Amino acid sequence: MSHTVLVLDDDTYVRESIAMALEDSGFTIYQAESAEIAFKVLNTVQVDLVVVDLRLPGMDGIEFIGSALKLWSFLKFIVYTGSPEYKIPVELENAVRVSNMIFLKPISNSDVMVAEIKRMLS
Repeated sequence: MSHTVLVLDDDTYVRESIAMALEDSGFTIYQAESAEIAFKVLNTVQVDLVVVDLRLPGMDGIEFIGSALKLWSFLKFIVYTGSPEYKIPVELENAVRVSNMIFLKPISNSDVMVAEIKRMLS
C-alpha cells in the first residue's frame, strides 16, 4: 500500500524537489504552498503524513501542526526549516505524531528523510 504525503512549503523549488524525491521512493504526493491550501488538501484527500516547513506566509508551520493535530488524529508530521537554531516547541516535543528529527534546508540527503517517514508510517 502506497502512503500519501503532503509537502507544505512556500518555496516552489524546495517543495518540488522534496516531492520528487518522495515520489521516487514510492509515496503518493500532494503539494501546498500555504497552510490554508494544505487544509483544503487535507479536507479532500486522505493524507498519512505532512512534511512541514516552519516559516510560511500567514499561519506558520507550528500553528499549522497544532491545528491539524486537533482535526486529524491519525496524521503524522515531519518538520524542516532553514533555521539551524530551531528547536521543536515543548507543546509538540512529546506529540508522538510529530517526528523529533528536524531536517534542515537545503535537504542534501533525502534518503534520511525518506527513512524517517517510513519509520513514522510503519
